[in-house]
This record gives sequence, structure tokens and C-alpha cells, in this order.
Amino acid sequence: MNKFIVSLIAITLLSGCKVELAPTVNLSDVQSETAKIVQSKILIEVSSCTDFKDSRQESSTLIKAKNEIQKIFADAKYIECYREKMDSKAVFEIPIMVGGKAGNGDIQIRNNETGGMVVEMSKKLEQKISNHQNSTFRKINTSISINVNNDLNQAQQIIGYAIYLDNNAIPVSKYDLKPGQHTIKLSDVSVSAILTKGSALVYENANDSINTNN
Repeated sequence: MNKFIVSLIAITLLSGCKVELAPTVNLSDVQSETAKIVQSKILIEVSSCTDFKDSRQESSTLIKAKNEIQKIFADAKYIECYREKMDSKAVFEIPIMVGGKAGNGDIQIRNNETGGMVVEMSKKLEQKISNHQNSTFRKINTSISINVNNDLNQAQQIIGYAIYLDNNAIPVSKYDLKPGQHTIKLSDVSVSAILTKGSALVYENANDSINTNN
């Protein structure tokens, strides 16, 4: 399921910026054997939304963010730029694949063979990112936060792997994913695995009964 989010992708290659891939997905779509395209938000930190000399004009970092993300995602759509406390953030939307079999999209959130959630990135996208790397850029702080809607009308018992689930730290723990909205934030290790190895396991299904942790 975005530095999506992701939040995936340090892809804009702006010096020292933060990027968050933040897709919103239904659990029924994640578990479906039929792949579905959804729009995922990517939030990119920029120095300012507007030019410091003329606030009617876009800042140079916002213009650069637009140009760079377009090179990575041809279908990327710019949404807005806003200031939150001390940070300015540019918001884009990109298409990602949800559900289906492996290899259906550049970014894909799906079930693996045992019913666990995985986030995957294609070799093609990995190569695009590599081609745009430049030694003048510093390491970018990338994060992925998946907004999950459990629309299956019953709790899903899972084992989380190094995630924050509804602000609860889940190193390797069982959890009862109740119906409704949840936020899953991936660890730095998982994000790195996606960007360098192409995939990371978010959670597995737990078949035995567990105590509710929320």
C-alpha cells in the first residue's frame, strides 16, 4: 500500500527533504485476487511553497519537486502545497496497485501466499530511482504510512513486524485489527528493504486466538 507511502519515496531527490508515501486502502482490496489501481498521496517537504520575493510565485524547491517526481511517475498529479507548523509540504497523487498477484504495478500492496500484507516495488521503478541518483543530494528521510480500512466486518488477527499500528509499537507482536480505520507506519528497516530489495512484509495472519491490544 507513497518514500506510499511512501512515505516511498525519496524519489524527488531534493537535498535533505522528507518524503512520505501515504496510501489509503481497503483490506478487501488488499486481499482480492483481482488487482485494483488506487491513487496514493505522496507528501514532499519543500523549503517553501512560495517564492520569498513574490508570494504569488511558486518556490524553486516546489518547482523542482514537480519536475523530479514527474520523471519518476509519469502519471503523478500535483494537488497542493501547504504549511504545517514550521514545515511546507507539497502533495502529489500517484497510482499504485492494490491486491492481485505479484508484479502488477510499480508500487503494490497485496496479500502474500499466507495471507500477510506485503509492500512491493518493481525493478523498473527501482532502476528509475537509481538513474536519477546524484551524489550532490543527501540521504532523504523516507517514510511509508498505510491508512487501512478493515471493511471485512470482523476483526483480523495479525502478527505485525516492526511497525507502528495505531501509534502502538509492534516489534513482532500479535494484534487484533478491528473493523474500521487503522494506520500502519512501516519501520525504517522495512522502508529500506522496499527501496533496495523490492519488498517488505508488513504483517502475517495469526490463526490462533489473541488478546485485543487496543
